[in-house]
Amino acid sequence: MLTEAVPAAFGAALYPPGLLFVAFLLVNPQPRKRALVFIAGAVVATLGFGFALVFILQGTGVERGPHRTVPAWVDLAIGILLLGSAVYVWFRPPSGPKQAKERRELGLVGLLVIGLLMYTPSPLYLAALHSIAKAHESVVFTIFSVVLVAVIYMLVIEIPVVAHAIWPEATLRVVTAVNAWLGRYGRTIIVLAAGAFGLYLVISATVHLIQGPPPVPPPPP
Repeated sequence: MLTEAVPAAFGAALYPPGLLFVAFLLVNPQPRKRALVFIAGAVVATLGFGFALVFILQGTGVERGPHRTVPAWVDLAIGILLLGSAVYVWFRPPSGPKQAKERRELGLVGLLVIGLLMYTPSPLYLAALHSIAKAHESVVFTIFSVVLVAVIYMLVIEIPVVAHAIWPEATLRVVTAVNAWLGRYGRTIIVLAAGAFGLYLVISATVHLIQGPPPVPPPPP
């Protein structure tokens, strides 16, 4: 269901560390090349985990007539994970910036690995993938949906690199301002988004678990 997946993906896209790291790369030598390598690592992580998780979740579905659904316990587990992450983010002390010297020593392979590690699925991205898995659409539409939410998830690192190729100086000014704004309000937005989706999934799963599976219609005579 893209109506659930897309909002969750936009919530996951509010990732200040990703924007901060891209901003750092864009003010150093070979900015676009190094930023693209970092994004390549993020793409491998988001799409790799995305396709694997969606098709695995769909594979765990149980047959109910002509349609399959993802078991309610998966909803419940992801909902609890989202609520736990909201509490963790809210009470986690702000982390200080990494040393610039350490970042400058990173080669292209290091940037690729950082992209992989920084963009392993967040709880909100998992919720977006879970919504896609529940829909059980055609393979083509499922692939399109995973790619779409992955693109949305990485917006804060994609847009600056594209804009930097066209308006380098203006992009750096805007990225700095946006990063400062996210530093002030990003935590609150992430907590609200994760809490809302988590509460929705927990309530929905609990209702389905209490009600039990729907009755199977008798076979036609």
